[in-house]
Amino acid sequence: MMSAIKRIHAATDFSELGNEAVRRAAIIAAREDAELLVTHAFPRQSAFDAVFAGEHDLQDRMRALAEENLAAQIKAAQSCGATRARGEILTGSARRVLAETSDIFRPDLWVIGAHGSGLLQQFLLGGTAAHILNKASCPVLVTRRAVEGDYRRALAAVDLGPRSEAVLRAALIVAKHAGVKLLHAYAAPFEAKLRNKRFPETEIKRLAEREFLVAQRNLDALLADPELVGIDIESELSHGKPNTVVPDAARALGADVIVVGRHGGGRIRESLIGSVPRFLAYYAPCDVLVV
Repeated sequence: MMSAIKRIHAATDFSELGNEAVRRAAIIAAREDAELLVTHAFPRQSAFDAVFAGEHDLQDRMRALAEENLAAQIKAAQSCGATRARGEILTGSARRVLAETSDIFRPDLWVIGAHGSGLLQQFLLGGTAAHILNKASCPVLVTRRAVEGDYRRALAAVDLGPRSEAVLRAALIVAKHAGVKLLHAYAAPFEAKLRNKRFPETEIKRLAEREFLVAQRNLDALLADPELVGIDIESELSHGKPNTVVPDAARALGADVIVVGRHGGGRIRESLIGSVPRFLAYYAPCDVLVV
């Protein structure tokens, strides 16, 4: 479960969204007085030689440029109030060196860009970013658009399974000054298959209503936590598939960030283990925090 944020690890490939990830991390670090480590993975000499044979000074020139870019990112982060920000150039395979550095640094939050030209490749195509999203032992915040300030509206999408409390608490921490809305998408068990097999709509509706009542009880139980007393949390149950319901709700709310669990529970556990967080990280209209 997410608690206070003391250490943040942001990775950038110096693409537009990679640098926005650093800015988002800096805003959170400044607010939480957290330590911020900004890293960039740089290829080994052998990788340059394999691609740029004969360009003997190319690696040195590109290394100098990377160090200059990283220094600029750290200066910008510190100007945002992240006084404990520092940068590090890592040499080697991005997937390996980022994982090793994270194991040593032990961040409470990862921040990465949604996609880029190098390190942060498109999620559905795999790559280092997808590896971070899947393997990180802490929540991963994926920036998907330009940063305009601290979060103002957050949508916590829960499946009402075991990780729902962690999702809600993470939303309250990362989006500390934002209004938080709790959302659960429900449907009749195997609703699409029942409809494809021409199951009576009246029976499908009855099953969906039963799921609604169960979801309402579970939602009320989640919000009954004494620690949440006095916190203004809006809630909604919406009929449909999460991949459709959640982005639509985020747009309607004008959400700056969607918070979702990495693992699922209940009847739709299988689909929530990876597909919903990945779908949102790639297609959501705003930032996505995967808990």
